Amino acid sequence: MALNFDEFQKVVETAQQADAVKADLKRALRKVTTTLGALQAALGEMETVLAEDYVSAPRTRKPRTPRAPGEPGAKKPGRPKKNA
Repeated sequence: MALNFDEFQKVVETAQQADAVKADLKRALRKVTTTLGALQAALGEMETVLAEDYVSAPRTRKPRTPRAPGEPGAKKPGRPKKNA
């Protein structure tokens, strides 16, 4: 029984291509699964909002307070301006 290295090399290349395809399919399946999970969560929220007894949470604002007066000549925080 003689070894035919050309056939062996073809078998190895085919196996490598199959592994690459399998990895691509796994990646695509993971994306689809994530997307389906997000869609399921969105549908659950939609059912909640469209329910007859749904009441949205009241929005409350925090009271506005005036800023403390700054010291004269004090530098403002942040990046310095570029001088061209």
